[in-house]
Amino acid sequence: MNKRYFSVDVETSGRIPGKYSMLSLGACVVGEPSIQFYRELKPISTKFLPEAMNVSVLGLRCLDTVRHQEEFNPQSSRFNPVKVLEVLAEQGEAPQPVMVDFAAWIIQNSQGYKPVEAAAPIKFDGMFTAWYFNQFYPGENPFGHNREDINSLYRGVTGNSHANISQLGIRGSALPHNALEDAIIQAREMEEVLRLMRKRDAW
Repeated sequence: MNKRYFSVDVETSGRIPGKYSMLSLGACVVGEPSIQFYRELKPISTKFLPEAMNVSVLGLRCLDTVRHQEEFNPQSSRFNPVKVLEVLAEQGEAPQPVMVDFAAWIIQNSQGYKPVEAAAPIKFDGMFTAWYFNQFYPGENPFGHNREDINSLYRGVTGNSHANISQLGIRGSALPHNALEDAIIQAREMEEVLRLMRKRDAW
């Protein structure tokens, strides 16, 4: 069965699921990035790491109307991650319906294919999606064990163990840290890696 790759990105309140929360989830189909999924979630705990929140809040759409306030600006000395979690607790969606919807979206868009989760790094994003599927989805994780790390694929195709997909020049100087926007950028990077792989195989 042919594979269909899904670029997935998450923004979180910390390093590991369970203790910390997935704040937003974005995904798109590699090769068809207009097929998209995006949700912002209610936190499962009040725990957070300041360094994680400094990044994760940058692209949260629920903050669009309050982003001008210093307590929601991670560059301000008055930045307050607790306030961000409070906004998500009020405006975010509960994890269970989000993961049910995400699973349905994956299944719908992988008919006739094996769905494969792709991320950079897959260890981080895939860890959160797997844990959330296990906790909040009544069925089996639609990705199963099918995951690819985009950086590892790129290192393999270039033969350079120090290579990084940022060298492709697709993401610019920095990611926007909105989970969907990041997933779309990753999808374009994955497309280029797959193109390089096909080119190598044709030699």
